[in-house]
Amino acid sequence: MSEAALNAMAQQYLDLTLCKSRYDDIDIQWYTEGPFWRRTSMRFSRDYKILPDYEIADAKHGKTLEDILDESAHLTESLKLYAKTAKPQEKQRIDYLIDHVVALHTRARMLLGETMPFDEMTQKLYDLVAPVYDYTRFDRILEALNQALPGSGSVQDKIYEFRRRISIPQDKLLAVMTDTTKAFHDMSMARMTLTGNSMPRVRVRRLPDPGMAFLSILFGYDYNHLEYERNFNLDYPWTVDNVIECIGHEMEPGHLTFFEKRLQTMIDTCWPEMGIVSQYSSSSAFTEGSARYAISMCFGHSMEQQLDFERELIFKPAGLDTGLVELMPLWHRFCEISGYGKLEATRNMHDGKWNCEQAFDFLNGYAFLDRDATQEDV
Repeated sequence: MSEAALNAMAQQYLDLTLCKSRYDDIDIQWYTEGPFWRRTSMRFSRDYKILPDYEIADAKHGKTLEDILDESAHLTESLKLYAKTAKPQEKQRIDYLIDHVVALHTRARMLLGETMPFDEMTQKLYDLVAPVYDYTRFDRILEALNQALPGSGSVQDKIYEFRRRISIPQDKLLAVMTDTTKAFHDMSMARMTLTGNSMPRVRVRRLPDPGMAFLSILFGYDYNHLEYERNFNLDYPWTVDNVIECIGHEMEPGHLTFFEKRLQTMIDTCWPEMGIVSQYSSSSAFTEGSARYAISMCFGHSMEQQLDFERELIFKPAGLDTGLVELMPLWHRFCEISGYGKLEATRNMHDGKWNCEQAFDFLNGYAFLDRDATQEDV
């Protein structure tokens, strides 16, 4: 069989993924229509709650979820058959396609109402299974915070108050976001093969959903240039830690850099599957994990360097108490552990071991939620 046959199967995967987006509206994380793209329509809003990069579903009609389920099953078998006589250099690409088509098939099953254990779901969608977590780490971090954080009252009260004290005032948010974006961009430029053309425009505004951190608008792209605008929500509870996470992870050297590299790979190889990133795939797992790890790499895996960055580019411009910087290593550890706590709540609720009230009590007890959170947030 020829590479043309493999390209045809890859195109079928891409088309099925786009068709599924009609039923799965947050699925498409990135889509490259072709080597060049420019926005020709003003059909977007800087207040709309859904990322308005592409009106994909307008052009993708005619397949039901049952069609997608059936065709993806046959496509998986075709890829496995191709693999039996494939050239050695094609193996990695075929494994990639099989992995992503299986994820597509699994997600279609879920959209049709099928349920499965959490670990099985993540294995099929992301090729990952979360390890068993040591719950004593939750207790130990609370003990450490209770000893270290200033203030009186319960440890939860101290956590809520510290979170308030490292929150960015609204009138300082634009300066903090702009300067932090530029600093991460410069670090990315110094260490990666980037052209420097993809730093997004930064704006701040009120978005309709106060829990929505940002909204992005893509205006165009070519081989080494993304025209991107990032609108940060004034009403979102911005703290020092989520400024770091949102800029480094969500933009450069995180997701935007990844999307730029995917675009270049699609053009260099002409492989259709490189033109799309589904949220429910191992590509998504990779971009999420690598974007988080890239933040630490920016600072040479040195917390001291990161603290210097936070002090000079966030604490001081935001008018925050720089005496609190020394507590940030412990706070960052708490933020990481809180992510595992939210994962545990998700897994236990999905598997029916906890109800919403139990999950809320768990998350609230460790102050992994904001002070005014409700069960609706869970």
